Amino acid sequence: MRYEKLSKCYDELSSTTKRLEKIEILSKFLEEIKKEDSDLMYLLEGRVYPAYDERKIGISNQLAIKAISKSIGINSKKVVTKWKKIGDLGEVAKLLTKTKKQTTLASHVLTTKKVIENLRKLTSFEGKGTVEKKISLITELLTSASPVESMYLTRTLIGDLRIGVQESTIKYAILKAFFKNNKEYEENIQRAIDKSNNLKEVFEFARTGKIEEIDKVKLEVGKPIKRCLQ
Repeated sequence: MRYEKLSKCYDELSSTTKRLEKIEILSKFLEEIKKEDSDLMYLLEGRVYPAYDERKIGISNQLAIKAISKSIGINSKKVVTKWKKIGDLGEVAKLLTKTKKQTTLASHVLTTKKVIENLRKLTSFEGKGTVEKKISLITELLTSASPVESMYLTRTLIGDLRIGVQESTIKYAILKAFFKNNKEYEENIQRAIDKSNNLKEVFEFARTGKIEEIDKVKLEVGKPIKRCLQ
């Protein structure tokens, strides 16, 4: 799936504070996700791994600023100045991308798969040259990003997605998208989330539209479960 499509969904979700509207928006989006793109379920929570996985993207504001300035071709001080004025580094990335001075041959259509691939690599670097490697991976994404994509990429990087979506929102969206909002199945979905602690796994079972598939989610040795599991 194109990252542009996910970014548009983010935009719609952030445009309302009403819970039911968010569920409606998200349920329609979930219906369009193919199994091969199911990793993007993590991106809906600003993650790239399941909730039980301790690996975090962990990009500081300072590192994000360097990547933004490099991808756009301006001095990082100008990025900082805009940030101090606007207060949202994602909005800064969006604004500056609109006035991007440079285009590169490396620019290409972003996909959610590519975004997840690069963001996961960020969690694996250690030792000498780590900062440079991280900036290179982020810049690769930002160089190809549209203004809106740049905003949500930056927010994801620094852990501040700002779309007002919680795990419960995703649960009810799954219920609406694949089980016709049948409240009798809410507990089954919650139980699957608690056992797996993995929204991708729950989504893959749920998209079949068969509640017996959801009930196949089992506890796994060595995989942490959610504390709310009864």
